[in-house]
Amino acid sequence: MVREYPDQTITDKFRVVRKLKSDEDLAGNCYDWYEIDRHYRMADKTGPITARVEEMGPGVSAAIAFVVLAESGQVDGATARERAALFLEWASGAAYTPGQLRRRGTRLYRCLQAHTAQEGWEPENAAALWAPTHDPAEEWPAWSQPICAADAYAQGDRVSHGDKRWLCTADGNVWEPGVHGWTEYAEEG
Repeated sequence: MVREYPDQTITDKFRVVRKLKSDEDLAGNCYDWYEIDRHYRMADKTGPITARVEEMGPGVSAAIAFVVLAESGQVDGATARERAALFLEWASGAAYTPGQLRRRGTRLYRCLQAHTAQEGWEPENAAALWAPTHDPAEEWPAWSQPICAADAYAQGDRVSHGDKRWLCTADGNVWEPGVHGWTEYAEEG
């Protein structure tokens, strides 16, 4: 099993003693259970960022710092999206952890929960796994239902919903505008 992190790649190898059973869930996903007696873990600290740095040339330290800050939540989504080219493209088969940012087409998405990507779970198709960062040019982006606290709205966020504009009045807001934690925006003048 290979898991990719911003600063390293971890490879786990197992010595299998015997296969215990196979099962399938309602969604058609197959699962196999094994008995193991050895587990080896290798951490490659040169990770995907280091490999990209070597290709980029001078001035890359700032780019690495930016990606790390953005993925840790210290850079807002709008600013991260302005520099989307610094982030890796989403890939099927890669292991993702909460907070990681990936490009998909022209959009940038934040991972909401740990998973190994597969076809059909592309960020635009898997709202439980990925949340889009907002376009900085879009002053009133369309409201989308947060799945968990990781993609909840913050106080001061602006959205459009139901042909109206709304201002968020509470941090960690997962409610629909008009229900709780929002004030309808009225143009002054």
